[in-house]
Amino acid sequence: MTALVALLFKLVGTGFLAVATIGVLRFEDSFQRMHAATKAGTLGAGLVLLGVIITKGSLDATIVALLTLVFLIGTMPVAGHLLGRAAYISGAPLRAREDALAGILPRAAHSLEQRTVSAFLAGNAPVLDRRPAQGRIAAPTTPEPRALVQDDLPYEDIPYDAGYDGVRFALIAPHARMVTRRAMRLAGAKGTGLTAVAVIDRDCIDTARVPAARDVIRAKLAQAIEEMRAEMGGCPSRFALTYEEGDPLKLIPASSNENRELLVLPTDGWCHHGARVTLPVFEERMTDKLFEVAEKHMGPTLFVGFREGEGKRLVVMHDGSRRVQRLAAWAIGTGLWPVSLVTLVGGADASQREALQAVAADRGVRVEHVARARASGGTMLPRAYAGAAALVLPRLPQRAIGYGDFWYDNLAPGWRGDVLV
Repeated sequence: MTALVALLFKLVGTGFLAVATIGVLRFEDSFQRMHAATKAGTLGAGLVLLGVIITKGSLDATIVALLTLVFLIGTMPVAGHLLGRAAYISGAPLRAREDALAGILPRAAHSLEQRTVSAFLAGNAPVLDRRPAQGRIAAPTTPEPRALVQDDLPYEDIPYDAGYDGVRFALIAPHARMVTRRAMRLAGAKGTGLTAVAVIDRDCIDTARVPAARDVIRAKLAQAIEEMRAEMGGCPSRFALTYEEGDPLKLIPASSNENRELLVLPTDGWCHHGARVTLPVFEERMTDKLFEVAEKHMGPTLFVGFREGEGKRLVVMHDGSRRVQRLAAWAIGTGLWPVSLVTLVGGADASQREALQAVAADRGVRVEHVARARASGGTMLPRAYAGAAALVLPRLPQRAIGYGDFWYDNLAPGWRGDVLV
């Protein structure tokens, strides 16, 4: 009979411990999780200890178990209270409908994590959001329910002069300064909001061949955030920073047409931020994922070149499709680059050329058509086009790095301008 009572105490105590574990895993905020850990955890451990006392029956076991029980009862509730108070004051998220401590205890407007990510948020803090991709907060914009470039619109209905309602850019080391600079200028030119997306690829952490891969990658990303901060010289008023560890293909692109955002990316790199945590062959393949990000983004993507403000020519590789026609018309009408000449290379028909000429005429830009550009060495364009400001492509190449060649080297010899897709 004594053994059954001891077993019953142990089973009930273990049940409370299981409930506490489930509560810690499932509850939404830190206060609920601490409630589960302290209440159910203390009761569960206490019942298990009582079961041990009954089972052992010896004096020394009883003394040790009782002292352990007194220690649990005396420390866990107090520790939970202190942790809860510290979490509340520091601004930890609170999911309760009512705040019973409002006006009684001081509370920070943002959580400690939001105020201390790589010291970037010290002082003038932008919005930092670590919720899933579908719940992220973009920069303040005035959304319109249609995309920047759509295939189902007739030529005359394309919003050439509408521009874009926001600029988002991927914060990827070691190109943080260059991409930040261009994204800021693009946002400032149209007076739109600016969103920086800082992502650590969880696959890189899981498959890393170096110890403490997460810490190594975080250090690289922290350096990129500091470079972004230095480039900004402060914090723009309409700026948002999102930080996540997960799948960059879901977190970086804008998955909705409602916020018409121009995505700005570097020409190479990935969300391991140059940490070199995998084998060299996989490091090269990671750059190809930037192309996948561009394909998933709902709107145009600008790959920032190594040269800015040079050249007065915009080159359009025109394959005759409606998509590249709209992309070219949008790029010309929006005035992304202060060009005076647009060169159409490829299969644009007469009606497409006339439509682009009409858009270009509104901005005082001349349009020329070259049916076929004579390139050499396997490049898409001849060397004469290398000094152009930007290139509009209907599609990206299959590989960013193939046979030791960087994809920019295959566009035109010495090409260093922007690429819009």
